[in-house]
Amino acid sequence: MTNTYIEPGETSPEDMLRGMKQGLFVRKMGGGEVDPTSGDFVFHVTEGYLVQDGRILHPVRGAVLTGNGPDVLFKIEAVGNDLHFLPGMCGKSGQSVPVSDGQPSLLLHSMVIGGAGA
Repeated sequence: MTNTYIEPGETSPEDMLRGMKQGLFVRKMGGGEVDPTSGDFVFHVTEGYLVQDGRILHPVRGAVLTGNGPDVLFKIEAVGNDLHFLPGMCGKSGQSVPVSDGQPSLLLHSMVIGGAGA
């Protein structure tokens, strides 16, 4: 499997936020790693915000998302109507290649969030 995408849903990102009691709204992801054998991953959040009672409170620094790709798919509660793609780079051992990634907004029931202040 080389390219997998989630089809856009019908929920707006604003509606997802309104229904969130407490969580992290991730606007941008940075670098990370995936173990292709197990599906385990670690991704750095470059822009994220604490959410409480449907309101964005303040920015969060240094957050890291960890989990297992197949397991996370079972935690999806809503899929956004905002599918978009962005260019990027993928690198290893000082070499990089151009890539792109994309998906709609996702509302997950739970996820492991760590970082320097966690």
